[in-house]
Amino acid sequence: MADFETLVLTRDIACSPARLFHTMTDRDLRQKWSAPDNDSVIIIDQFDCRPGGREVIRCGPKEAPEFNTIGDFHVVSPDFLCFTETLMVGGQTISISLCSHEISESPGGSHLRVTLQITSLAGPDMFKDYNTGWSAALDNLAILASSFEQ
Repeated sequence: MADFETLVLTRDIACSPARLFHTMTDRDLRQKWSAPDNDSVIIIDQFDCRPGGREVIRCGPKEAPEFNTIGDFHVVSPDFLCFTETLMVGGQTISISLCSHEISESPGGSHLRVTLQITSLAGPDMFKDYNTGWSAALDNLAILASSFEQ
């Protein structure tokens, strides 16, 4: 059966909200920051970041990106990005998530709050992987987005 979890991750990022939004929604930049580590890869095969648009991704270890995701964008605005993401391996769905990103101005630049409402079809251990992967990706996002403000 399914397991359910909600993760909330936040980052304070030293860049303007407009720069953060651009870094999050630009195809090439998204590929740079989304991989959680140097051994992983994110390959965006299709990218249409607008309400009703879709992104199709292959991801995983660089030598064999075995995971596929389909993301359907629902809201794309400078202060809120919301999409659903289906994660598959070998053609089998292993999780579905509602991913909400709230961007607000803060004294140091931007505050980002990411809420992931996850349905795992592969057991509760998947939630640890989500937390680890998304945390690392958001750290990469913060470094990349703030590097433009220098």
